[in-house]
Amino acid sequence: MSESTQSLLLAPAGLYLPLVVALVLSVARQPCDPETGDRTKLVELFLIGIACQCLHVIEEFTTGFHLLFSPLFGLAPISAELFVGFNAFWLGIWAIAAFGILRKSRIAYFPVWFFGLAMCLNGIAHPLLSVWQSGYFPGLVTSPVVGIMGLMITRNLIQSTEQARR
Repeated sequence: MSESTQSLLLAPAGLYLPLVVALVLSVARQPCDPETGDRTKLVELFLIGIACQCLHVIEEFTTGFHLLFSPLFGLAPISAELFVGFNAFWLGIWAIAAFGILRKSRIAYFPVWFFGLAMCLNGIAHPLLSVWQSGYFPGLVTSPVVGIMGLMITRNLIQSTEQARR
């Protein structure tokens, strides 16, 4: 395994917790009522969130996030190819999940929960990294936008699953 691949697996370890929490939430909570407009509203919000994440990834890439983040933890920089591939993979999973929700697939909620939680974390992590580095850290400008989108999506998921329980 190359150092760059090792960094890609270890550096974003902070995303493993929201991944596990998303899995638990997607199993434990019933999705929104398929007969209401909740799914459509969620998908619209989710697609806007994905678009915001695309802008965030562009900012991260063009400002060198893949080169600067993992060395903060004593790891090798992540290659541009791995960084783009990793992000393209997740963007693809999230796009498929949007279609899955429209088609009433329960499993599609797992990537949506993960997206919401991970974007909340993104909105917190980039400003903290900037404080830690005493200046701009790649991804800072768009991180509040993806953080807010994460909160909105997570809130929508919580509200819609609460409505389905009633």
